[in-house]
Formats: sequence, structure tokens, C-alpha cells
Amino acid sequence: MRLRLVHTLALTLLAFASVAVFALGGLTAWQLRHGFGEYLSARDVQHFERFVGVVEARLARGGGSAELLTGRMDLHGVLEELSPRPEPFIRPPMLPGMPPRSDALASDAFPNRIQVLAPNGNVLLGQTSLDRNNTGPVVERPIRVDGQLLAVARMRSAPTLRTGPETRFLRDQNVLIATVSLALLMLALITATWLARRWTKPLTAVQEATQRLAQGELTVRLPSGRDLAGRSDELGDLIRNVNRMAEGLQQMESARRRWLADISHELRTPLTVLRGDIEALHDGVRPLRPEAIGVLHEEVLRLSRLVNDLHLLAISDLQTLPCRLADDDAVDLMRRLHGRYEERARAAGLSLRLQLPANVATMNALEALRVKWDAGRIEQLMANLLENSLRYTHSPGQVQLRLECFDTRLRLVVEDSAPGVSDEQLSQVFERMYRGDTARSGSSGGSGLGLAICQVIAKAHGGQLTASASSLGGLTLTLELPQAPVEQEAATAGISA
Repeated sequence: MRLRLVHTLALTLLAFASVAVFALGGLTAWQLRHGFGEYLSARDVQHFERFVGVVEARLARGGGSAELLTGRMDLHGVLEELSPRPEPFIRPPMLPGMPPRSDALASDAFPNRIQVLAPNGNVLLGQTSLDRNNTGPVVERPIRVDGQLLAVARMRSAPTLRTGPETRFLRDQNVLIATVSLALLMLALITATWLARRWTKPLTAVQEATQRLAQGELTVRLPSGRDLAGRSDELGDLIRNVNRMAEGLQQMESARRRWLADISHELRTPLTVLRGDIEALHDGVRPLRPEAIGVLHEEVLRLSRLVNDLHLLAISDLQTLPCRLADDDAVDLMRRLHGRYEERARAAGLSLRLQLPANVATMNALEALRVKWDAGRIEQLMANLLENSLRYTHSPGQVQLRLECFDTRLRLVVEDSAPGVSDEQLSQVFERMYRGDTARSGSSGGSGLGLAICQVIAKAHGGQLTASASSLGGLTLTLELPQAPVEQEAATAGISA
């Protein structure tokens, strides 16, 4: 039989409560019996000492031991002089009730447990069989008059466990303790069950939600009630984390499906063109000329670039993109990029301007902006950013390539003019296969992998690539990089020098 968590928690809490209640009840019962017996014994000794005082007073008035020896003093008369009258016990302040007086004829009654002995051992007053009926310790007190020992008073202690009213009193107290203990156990059982159900309810909801998630129901969410996601304790944190996990899984599944659809579309376009051109050449519809071979070669190169990009992103998913760090000059890198794309921008009706730090002109070769990057990767990143701007910026327009210095970090900026990008699109430009205009075909809009690859390269160098609206009316892509990645961070990122 499988034991549920609610039962385990309830039984555990009940077990601890039971141990505490039984320990407290047992200790209380034992202390009551032990303390009550000691109290009765102490009261008994006090009463016996008053009895000795009365005997001494009567002997002092009667002229000495002659009254004892002649038998003129009887036990009944001495007991009558005791004030207050002998009680079996006086009710302690903490006890809820006082039992009635003990039977004077009982074997443990005070008159049946005392005797007065002469110095030679003869019994002068009281029980003669005290020694033979002795079942407990005997208390002795000397009887003196004017400093002279006249007799010895003896009292047999009453048994700790007495009969009659005392026993009934202890029994009533034990019954009360047992009743209170049972009531506490019932309260503990109810409380343990309530707490266990309250603690396990969110866990049960989490179990059901995760089971549904495992079965592919990625739309499942736990409600934000007081007992679930609205809780402020660790269980509430767990439920909120499950909801975030479900939302993340749903987004990942949507991205996976979109990723597969986009990949199949991107691969199908060049393959369709290749198939059509090859079938036309095979059927003789199109003559085999250098121009036809050039078209085929261009489609094969495009397909090869797409496969390489996919391979690069797949590697970055498995591990940090490997890079080879080497000394380079950031200013020289920016100038190479400007020289490579200046003519192409002019042909597209755009102006490409390069803006360098103001103090670059005064630097010598040794004081140039020395960096330690994978120059090939960074040049690939910046080339992708420029390709993106040249492809989408409307003519006439402008593109700015800017380098800025901040302590040990550099900022490389590519900024272009209209058209701009909406705020919603800004948060998606680095997603794989994303295009700002979904109506663009692969031939005019690219594969949608360029900016995703740029983000991977930036992270591999310990940098950050962000997108924002441009003051020129278009898009600003900002790359911040350290001049030299920290060796420890580089080792963690998988960068090899």
C-alpha cells in the first residue's frame, strides 16, 4: 500500500504530539502522586510534633512523669487538646478539591500510629503493637520537661498509597489528566490533518501540472489563488517557478516549430531553384552555357552559406562558440570594414560614414586601440550588421559606422536611416529566422540567421549586442566589448588563445 504524503505528514505530526502529550501527562500524574504523598507525610509530621507539644504541656502542668506512670493521662484527652482537630491532610492551594475526612477507625488513622514510651521502652500511651504492624519508617520525638527526658513519642508514617478519600482524590486527578490528554490528542489529530492537507494541496497541484506538462500539455498553468501561486512561502515560489517553466517550455516549443518551418522553407527555396535549372538543362530546354552554370553555382553557394550558419548556431547551442584570441587594432578593423562596404553602399544610393574617436589621429602605431579578439569572428559580426543595414535601408539614406572608447571597453555602433523597427520587433531581432517583414522572400531578406550569429559571437567575447531605435530614423545596433576578455571568463566561455 502506497502511503500518501498527506498521511505521512499527519502521522508524523500526530506522533510528535502524542509523545509530548503522554510525556507531559505521565510526568504530571507521577508528580501529583509523589508530591501529594510527600505533602501528606509532611502534614502528618507537623501534626505529630503538635501532639508532642501537647503532651509536654500536660506533663509540665501535672508535675512530671507521674501522670503518665499512674495512667491519669489518656490518649483521647491529649487528642482533644490538639487545635485544630487532626485532619488527614489539608488541601494544597493548587489542587482542585479536598476529599472528606479520613475514617478515625482506619488502620492508618493518626491514633492508631502513635505511642509514647518510657525511657526503658515500656509503652505508656497509645498503641502497644506499633512495632509489629510497622509498614513504614517511624518518626521519633523526645518528650522533655525542664530539660529532662521523660519519654519518647513515636509515630509510624502513613503509607504513601492510602485508601479511602485520598485514593479517590488521586484517581479523580488521574482521570482528569487522562481526559485532558485525550482531548489534546484529538486536537492534535485535527490540527495535523488540517496542516498536512494545507501543505500537500499545492504539492498535489504541482504534481498534476508537471504530469500534464510531461504529457505535452504546455498550456497548463497553476492558478494564482491564496493556497497556490499566491502563497508567500517556499511552496508559492515552487508553484510560480512551475508556471514560469511551463511558459518557457511553451515558448521553446513554439520557437522549435517555427525554427523547423523556417529551416525547411530556407532550404527548399535554393533546392527548388537548383532542381528546376538542372531539369531544364537535362531536358535540353535550357542550353548548357556559362551563364546557366553561374546561376547554379550561386544557388549552391547560397545553400552552403545557409548550412554553415545553421552549423554555427548548432555548435553555439552545444557549447560556447570557440574563438582564437589574438592581438589586433580596433581602428584598423573599422577602417577595413568601411573600405570593403563603401563602394557597395554608394551603388545602393547610401552614404557609409566612419566615425572614430577624436584622439585617433594623434596616436602612433604603439598607442593605437590594441585589442585581443578573434578578429575573424568580430569582422564577421560587424559584416553581418552592415549587410543588415545595407539590405534594408531605403535609398537615399545613410549608414554610420562608429567606434567609441570607454575605459577598458569599446563600443562598435552601426546606425542607419529609415525604415525603423517597432518596439515589439526590437525585442525579437536577435531571434533565429526572424525577419522584420515576414513577406520578404529569402532572396531579398536573407536567412534571418545573421543577427542571431552576431549575438553568439558577442557573448563568446564577453560582450553584449543590443538593438535600439536610431536618431536617423532606422535601427541602431550597438556592440560593447572588452579590449581583452578576462582570462578566467575566457576559459569559462571556452575561448582559446
